[in-house]
Amino acid sequence: MTTPGTDLSKYINRLDIILQVSEQVIKDFDMFGLEVKFSGNGYMAYEELFDQVYPHLEKLLHSNQTKFLAILYRIDLSEEQVRKAVNENTSEPFSAVVADLILRRELQKVVLRNSFK
Repeated sequence: MTTPGTDLSKYINRLDIILQVSEQVIKDFDMFGLEVKFSGNGYMAYEELFDQVYPHLEKLLHSNQTKFLAILYRIDLSEEQVRKAVNENTSEPFSAVVADLILRRELQKVVLRNSFK
């Protein structure tokens, strides 16, 4: 038996979920003065959000690691989760792996929240 939010694939094409994920990403990054926007296009949601989150992370890695770690904490990603994902995706840039991890975690949080409504 899987727990709610474990298999996220069935949720990635649901516009209501995508909108909630984008709202969560926008809210979390806004807390740190980082702007993320979403057009509402559900078909390109992942790419649109990724393309905005990735450069923010890249910049923070080089200029403000404390803020970078604070974002991870806010989103509820441990350094161990990040380390594991990076080790599993050695061909991808670090910031790209973390951006993907953030978007997946935000999706998981939305799905879990909805399952308890």
